[in-house]
Amino acid sequence: MSTQKLEIIKGSTQKPVSSERLINALKDINIKGTMYVGYPIFSTPEGRYPIDAILIFPSKGVIVIDLIEGTTIPSNYKEIQDDIYNKLESKLRNYKELMNGRNLNVPIEVITLEPAVSDISKYKSNLLCNESNISEIINNINDNDFHNYNKLLSVIQSISTIRKGLKKRILSKPNSRGARLQKLEDSIANLDNQQGKAVIETIDDVQRIRGLAGSGKTIVLALKAAYLHSQHPDWKIAVTFNTRALKDQFKRLINTFTIEQTGEEPDWDNLKIIHAWGSGTGEDEG
Repeated sequence: MSTQKLEIIKGSTQKPVSSERLINALKDINIKGTMYVGYPIFSTPEGRYPIDAILIFPSKGVIVIDLIEGTTIPSNYKEIQDDIYNKLESKLRNYKELMNGRNLNVPIEVITLEPAVSDISKYKSNLLCNESNISEIINNINDNDFHNYNKLLSVIQSISTIRKGLKKRILSKPNSRGARLQKLEDSIANLDNQQGKAVIETIDDVQRIRGLAGSGKTIVLALKAAYLHSQHPDWKIAVTFNTRALKDQFKRLINTFTIEQTGEEPDWDNLKIIHAWGSGTGEDEG
């Protein structure tokens, strides 16, 4: 039997212990897909809503993991699952490419993981698990005829926000400059796994983003700045660059991505966009 790989992308999280135990429990699961930990953050009427972990499978759709950081399962865990489901469904309904008429064409399940409870069977729920049975529960979720895997990844990674603002080009020649530009825009509409990791993963060291011109480095950096600012609005973050024409583009992208994740514009006092060569006019950057 062939082995399939779950790609795990770990971001900043407020539940570090249960997050690590989730990763250890699923790192060898034999299902193709992508798991984000500490990502995404949704904008809701109540404010920011961080998701503990989300798994996206071509065969099963979306499985959201609600992590319990502690030793007590809340009595209202089913209500919490319903709230997560409703918020995610509301988020995804904004994207026509994920809809089939009035119905969302994305299967969604919500599971609660309590790593500290050894005897999970006494709760008699197939959507409540610990480390020992989470793989079994995921495998037992019915496979679906799900064709929106890449589109869903694009939405989750916030790249669709760029595409909604772009006017579709009318192409007269397949080899024209406009056609080549359209092809480039299409190619960056979905981050690959390495770019996704660069955006989300937070490490106490230097991260280097390399790529050819037009490969999406600016978008990756803007997404990373927006993500870190959304997770840690009190941090002082500076974005620097060497190309004068990039300032307005950076500000637009970061503003768009932050609104997508939090429903609010960035706090430009804490998130500065600074020319690497400094300002010759003495004006404030941001």
